[in-house]
Amino acid sequence: MEQQQAKTYAGNHSQSAASGSTSSPENKSSQMETIPSPNPIPSSTGDAGPSDPKQLRRILANREAARRAHSRKKEYVRKLEREAKEAEERVAMLASQVAFQRMHLTILSGENSQMRERLQVLENHQAHKEAETEALVKERETLLLLGSLQLQQQQGGSSSSNNPNNVDK
Repeated sequence: MEQQQAKTYAGNHSQSAASGSTSSPENKSSQMETIPSPNPIPSSTGDAGPSDPKQLRRILANREAARRAHSRKKEYVRKLEREAKEAEERVAMLASQVAFQRMHLTILSGENSQMRERLQVLENHQAHKEAETEALVKERETLLLLGSLQLQQQQGGSSSSNNPNNVDK
């Protein structure tokens, strides 16, 4: 009788744990005869083992708890393995992106250097043109001044006799 109760308890308990539902008294009575125990408990008649029903229930509960703990541990390990695989895939993807960005950085650095050199050439050219323009402006002013002086000298010699305001008498 005790062995039958232990089998029934173990069967009901493992089935309810597997299905995720709690078993009601009606379900227990219908499952008593149909579900064998996965781990038979030694009986008190021929085998050495506990004969107290409370002790049997405790042993079965401990076994079930150990089975659930083992199952949780396996699931946790599978989860960690999935996460590790995803992390490795992400690292591989990011490594290729890093390589691409480094290559892009090298290209942009080269272009930047070329643009700085071009800018330096243009600044030097502009400074040269500004100096040249300044020299030409000074030369123009000098030529205009000389031209006006010559014009005054030419007019001064001929206009002094014609100019009534000229008072050199």
